[in-house]
Parts: sequence; structure tokens; C-alpha cells
Amino acid sequence: MRYLIVSVIALLTTLTASARKGEALTYATPESVGMNGEYLTRTFDSIAMHSIAEHCFPGCQILVARKGKIVFNKSYGHHTYEQMRPVENSHLYDIASCTKVMAATISLMRLVEQGKLSLDKPFSEYFEEFRGTDKENCTLREFLTHQSGLRNIGFGRMFLNEQKEMRSDMFSNTQSEEFPYQFSDTIFVCKDTHARMFKQIADHRLGTKRLRYSCLAFHCFPTVIERITGRDYEDFLYEEFYRPLGIERAMYSPLRRFSREEIVPTELDNRFRKRLVHGFVHDEASASLGGVSGNAGLFANAESLAPILQMLVDGGKYNGIRYFKRKTIRTWTSCQFPENDNHRAIGFDRRRLNDTPSSAKRGNRTLYYAPSASERSFGHAGFTGTLVWADPKEDLVFVFLSNRTHPTRDNKPFVEQNPRAKCHEAAYESIRRFRQK
Repeated sequence: MRYLIVSVIALLTTLTASARKGEALTYATPESVGMNGEYLTRTFDSIAMHSIAEHCFPGCQILVARKGKIVFNKSYGHHTYEQMRPVENSHLYDIASCTKVMAATISLMRLVEQGKLSLDKPFSEYFEEFRGTDKENCTLREFLTHQSGLRNIGFGRMFLNEQKEMRSDMFSNTQSEEFPYQFSDTIFVCKDTHARMFKQIADHRLGTKRLRYSCLAFHCFPTVIERITGRDYEDFLYEEFYRPLGIERAMYSPLRRFSREEIVPTELDNRFRKRLVHGFVHDEASASLGGVSGNAGLFANAESLAPILQMLVDGGKYNGIRYFKRKTIRTWTSCQFPENDNHRAIGFDRRRLNDTPSSAKRGNRTLYYAPSASERSFGHAGFTGTLVWADPKEDLVFVFLSNRTHPTRDNKPFVEQNPRAKCHEAAYESIRRFRQK
């Protein structure tokens, strides 16, 4: 009889979910969408508090939504280990490389869908800095799937002189017409930093065309978007996506609107900024571009990222507004180069090839997402200890934000404990436990 009741409830929630596809997120109980709420809360509480005690991070935010309902949204710990300020759900984290999909990728998706940009024409048609280089014939599809052969650059040599001090021709302690971009509280960057960085990327020799994760092309994307649209990249992002999605707490350079008390700090930077990085992007290359890049720079709370993921899960529609065609999302979230052992989608990360639900590792590399994530799922992780992941098969959205780079990026407990994947897996386990009732 219990099995029959649960089956009926599951059927009703499935039918309700089908009817509401494309509606705005609302809050509900885990049980109403087929999840074991007691297990979810108990497990998240345990993992988060243990991780804080083990110094994986001083605090975090965890959000889970299923079938268009937010069923868990909770903050843990403090901004720093001094425990002066508890993390609240409204507080903003530096989401690092999650910026790639929560900002740059969706912007490029829009332009490709509108026919203003091609995935398969030479990217140099839109980015003239690559003309006459070994990247001249590389495509946007290759750059977004990390298949182009681009290798990362250590920008430290670009920033520092022979005495390991900040270069005076690039950085100043005073803001001026020549040094307009803010790198940190007291450091400003020269106006031609973009040109210098683009030249470094253009001159950096390509390697073999295979999966090689590289952030370089993402630094160029905002400029391409501005050239194509004739609009400021941030304005395009906010007007086309964030404002209509109802997102109020996600932005670049958050100190323009939010107080430091609302922003979680990252690393104590002893190399470049010589102070705690707080309210400025942790990634140095993005910081040198004034904090606005397709690679990193976005700050957000978990609740502000959920509508983007839900819109993608719901086939491009959210709160009655269509942002993308279903076909566009299917294309961009599908594996592009499986013959090259490249599991990546276009901009988005995916489950690695040949992974099974029971696998926790691939080779010696620990997964940062749940082993139970379906083959249709997609998302991205961030260096600061963040993860955004969507699974259309289970109608599941997961957001994990932390500042694991505090006080230093050399954080072995975070890698060893792997709390992101454990919490993500707990969401799937709560679904299984509900079904087994």
C-alpha cells in the first residue's frame, strides 16, 4: 500500500512538473518533488560542518531545485575563519570559472542563435587580433570546447618586473585616464591592458588539437560580443538575461552596488595585491581587465544562479519568456568531439566519457560533480570552490558556492574531502531514498 501511495504521488508530481515547464522557480518541500527532505538536510548539514571543521572552506551556500521548485537553500559557516560574519543566503561569492557558463556562454549562444556569430567560421573573422597567427582558422566551437590547442599562460611575467614588483607601466596606485581599471583597492591598471593581453594570447603558440582546458579565449569573448552588438558587454548580459530572469544579486565588480559585508572574500594574495582579495575577482588575469571577463569575474549568491540553470533545464523558457530554442540548448550541451576523447560541450562541462554512476574517479582525477549525474547533465566548476550543475533527466538544479581559496589557494583538505561532489551526490541519493519508501 505504501509503495502504491508513493507511486501515485510521484505520478502526480511528474504531471504537475510537465504542466509547469517554463514557469519561474518557487519554494516547496523536497517531498513534493520526490526527494527525501530529512536525508537531504541531515547530509548537507553534516558535510558542510565537517568541511568547515577540516578547513575546506570557512563557509558555503548550497541550493537544490527540482521540477521547478527550490527545495533547499541554506548557508553555512562564516566569511573567514575568524568567524566575524556568518554567511547569509543573500551574500555574494566569487564564482570564478562558473562565469564561463553563467555569463559568457549564454551571451554567445544568443548571438549564434540570432545568426550574428558562427560556431564554425574562423573566429578571426570576429576577432581580428588572431588574423595572421596560428589561431587564424580556429573556430568558436573549438575554443568553447577546449579543443583548439590553446594552452594557458602564466600572466605573472606580464605583471611583474625583474625585481618581482608590479610593473610601473601597467599598474599605478592612483586612478587616472592612463590607469582607469581597478585591479584591487589600491592598484589600478593601464588603459591598454586589453590590447596587451590579446597580443599575449595571439602570440602564444598553439599545441595539438585535443582536450586542453584553457581560459584564454574566454578573456576575448566580451570584446567580441561588444563588437557584434555595439553594446557594452555587461549591459547586454543584464538586459538580455539577468533583468528579465529576475536576477538581482549577480554582477561583475560588485562593490559598485553591494557593501563588503555582503561579499565573501577569497585569498590573502601575497604575490600581486599584498592583501586580502575582497570584492574584487580572485583571478588575476580577469582582474587586470578591470574585473570583467568571460573567464571569471561574476559574483553571485546561489539563488541568483538557479533561474539560469532552470531556464536551460526547461528548454530555454522561464517565467513565460523564451530565451533559447530547445534545439540550441541540446546542441550547446552535447558532447562535440567524442572521437578525440573530449567530453566537453560548447562552453559547458559534462560528465566525462565512460563514467558510470558507480565511478568516483576517472584515472587519478577525482570528479567534482556527482557520479550519479546523468549523461544529459551539464554545468561548470570554479577555482574558488564553486559548482553549478543542471540535469534535465532528473529535472534537477544544483548550486554550491564556497571560498575554498581562503586564506590560500593551496587547499589540500578541499581536494581530499571533495565536498562539492559529495553534496551533489546527496541530492541524487535523496531522490533514490524517496523512491524506495
